[in-house]
Amino acid sequence: VISVKKHWKTDKKRNQGEMLQLIDRVKKIETYICEYFEDWDLDDPVEEGYLEDYQGISGASEKELQAFEEIFGIRLPSDFKELYSYKNGSKYLSILPCVIDQRDLTFSLMSLQEIETCKKYFQNRDALLTEFPDYFSSQNLENMHNSRIKPYLFNKKWLPFAQYCDSCYLMLDFDPDQEGQEGQIICYIHDPDEIIYVAESFTELIEGIMEVIV
Repeated sequence: VISVKKHWKTDKKRNQGEMLQLIDRVKKIETYICEYFEDWDLDDPVEEGYLEDYQGISGASEKELQAFEEIFGIRLPSDFKELYSYKNGSKYLSILPCVIDQRDLTFSLMSLQEIETCKKYFQNRDALLTEFPDYFSSQNLENMHNSRIKPYLFNKKWLPFAQYCDSCYLMLDFDPDQEGQEGQIICYIHDPDEIIYVAESFTELIEGIMEVIV
């Protein structure tokens, strides 16, 4: 029993250390985006008041996160819950500047409440890419094929959590294909519409952002 408790405590300390590192990285991204906003074609977040609004955002409580999971019948990844325990959304501050498929996309984090609202009209049904023959040619389908993502345009088990210009979304994928994993991050890009694989986890997403900005 003592041995089991020791391992449990060690694992718990390791997890806490990893999560602390994750939030420290997010804080570095916050500082970066306030200094180098022009490089991403953004408005000055300090001058516009975005940073002040962001600083006033608190984290979601454990109770709120549990209720959210129950609403959608999912279990959120631990790193994702850690982020939302720190900040429940980012309003207009683009804390997730990403380079996806050679495109610069600066995402803002949606609050749990915003995600709930979004799911009422977006990714609220299942629709395969093949259901839109006027939009996707066989060549398009072949180009988009990824063994980690099921060939959908809309999927009820995709959870948008960050948005760019109300047209592109980062999403948690709770219905991965054979070579994917539950909780991986994918991106919906609008006009032309496509679904792109981004990262296997939120931690990997943040690590990828750090590689770009450091």
